[in-house]
Amino acid sequence: MTYERNSFTKFKDRNCILDTIIKVDQAQKEALMEKECDTCERSLLQKIFNTRPVTFYLCDGKPFKVDVPGEPQDTTFFRIEEIRGDCVLLRILVKKGPSWDCTDFTVLLSIDCICAIQCFPPIWCEKCGKKRHGY
Repeated sequence: MTYERNSFTKFKDRNCILDTIIKVDQAQKEALMEKECDTCERSLLQKIFNTRPVTFYLCDGKPFKVDVPGEPQDTTFFRIEEIRGDCVLLRILVKKGPSWDCTDFTVLLSIDCICAIQCFPPIWCEKCGKKRHGY
């Protein structure tokens, strides 16, 4: 099987983005399971973070940006909630000075549109798991 250089590069880049999204999603789910399970078998080392904020860059080089409902600003920060086929469900995060607001709002982004992902230091997201609104 032969590939054009551009199509191979695009395919290779997409796999590395998807691999990163899967790893972040899995780490967050493991942190949530540890927080929710209070049994004798539970680890004695409680995790203090459950979210890795991320920014996605589109193929035009610009960050993926959304309006925040009820806020006078937009944001480029998200929490990966789950992978749905070729899309990723993202919780909208708002950075307010040194603190973060984990909103109840989500957005769905096609993985094919993502060319880069930037990860930030982990945080605790109180509202993760509460999916009342989807946008």
